[in-house]
Amino acid sequence: MKRSIYVLATQSNSGKTILVTALLRLVNRKNRVAVPFKAQNMSLNSYPAFNGGEVALAQAMQAYAAGVKPIVEMNPILLKPVNEAASEVIVLGKPMGLMEYREYSRNPIDKWRIVRDSLLRLRSLGLIIGEGAGSAYEPNIKGDVANFRPADYLNADVYIVLDISRGGAFTSALGLYNAIPGRWRDLIKGFVINRFRGDPRILGDAVKWLEEKTGKGIYGIIPEVNEARYLWPEDSEAMVDFGNGSVDVAVVSYPGISNFHEFSVLTMEDAHVRFVKWPDSLGEPDLLVLPGAKNTALAMEWLRRSGLDEKVRRMAGSTPILAICGGFQLITDMMSDPTGIEFGNPGHIKGLGLVKAQVTYHSDKIVAHSRAIMNDKLVTGYEIRRGRVRYTGDEPGMVIVERNGNPVNEPDGYFNEDGRIFATSLHDILSNPHVRELVLKMAKGSVKVNSYSSIEVLMHWIDEVARVVNNNITMDL
Repeated sequence: MKRSIYVLATQSNSGKTILVTALLRLVNRKNRVAVPFKAQNMSLNSYPAFNGGEVALAQAMQAYAAGVKPIVEMNPILLKPVNEAASEVIVLGKPMGLMEYREYSRNPIDKWRIVRDSLLRLRSLGLIIGEGAGSAYEPNIKGDVANFRPADYLNADVYIVLDISRGGAFTSALGLYNAIPGRWRDLIKGFVINRFRGDPRILGDAVKWLEEKTGKGIYGIIPEVNEARYLWPEDSEAMVDFGNGSVDVAVVSYPGISNFHEFSVLTMEDAHVRFVKWPDSLGEPDLLVLPGAKNTALAMEWLRRSGLDEKVRRMAGSTPILAICGGFQLITDMMSDPTGIEFGNPGHIKGLGLVKAQVTYHSDKIVAHSRAIMNDKLVTGYEIRRGRVRYTGDEPGMVIVERNGNPVNEPDGYFNEDGRIFATSLHDILSNPHVRELVLKMAKGSVKVNSYSSIEVLMHWIDEVARVVNNNITMDL
């Protein structure tokens, strides 16, 4: 039986997720079944698993790359930061509550049993290609279940990714190798150099030095892959502007912005998408987007502190506004969190007041692949939210009719053609070509859109990245 593959790194944001995604796609092309795995992920970006609950967005993307459906075992522990001190802890797709780091590290949750059982389930499905979290070894982290321990359990071939663009790649590789126990060194198959610019021949002496010091080979020198920016992101470090089309789309990047991957579908359209982090850079866009937010109280506080709240109010009626999930909640009159599960503390927050409605956050969370009816047309998307909307004057713009295959009848969203506002609780709403056309027409008048879905666009970019990776590695898949 082929040994599992585990990709680790010496530091965060080294390209583990991108490499694992490419490897899964390459194995899938060989008509073999492989599945992704990340024991513990910290990310605000998540996705509904097909066996219930939520999974980190990166592992959902990797599942699609592998040709399988995302399930919670692919990411059994997910930490979603609520503020600087606490995170929402998700175990096997289900929320366990808010915890600070010390509380989480001392919690009686048997993290290793959860990870081990997930590995057993996945191993029955196919070859596991997993990734670690952050740096593969830190002496201050006790009981790490995300890096070498699962690799050791699987007796996997471990490859260490070295991000050469940030310097110190070779010495950090040697530092990691010398720091870990001997049994873990035996797992290491070799190293992969990532994000290299220039002629690989200039690395000759450094490659020889590392190979002599560790006895491990270099299995690839991968160049900077520009197309990787279009893949689904794990965190906000991947948030970069894209496109050079005529429709200027400004996405407001408030604290806790989440699931901004859904705008990647616009890479195939006549659009330029930019993320606005400062009020002065807002300008006069053709379309203003208020995206998802993990903590709408923090997002609203930032909007007010920056002065963007007044700018958004002034733009309403002239500049089209697309508000999704947390963004939709922000434009209502009032948001109430009686338990503190959303805000971090119980309280009430005034919204932007563009929609006559109020939001109440419940302890139970809606996590679903959903269908809705809008203007007599079916639209699809997904929901990950605690907020429930109660209309106090305005009318809903759609009705959600199905969640995870089960019939429901829940009013949602808001559509005002005169006020030029389109709001919804459904993420990935732009995956629907007719919705994409409606939104872009609001922004620019007559436009022609492509027929691609968001998954089709994602697979296109995964194939582009996999092609580059395949041309620059010597790993035996």
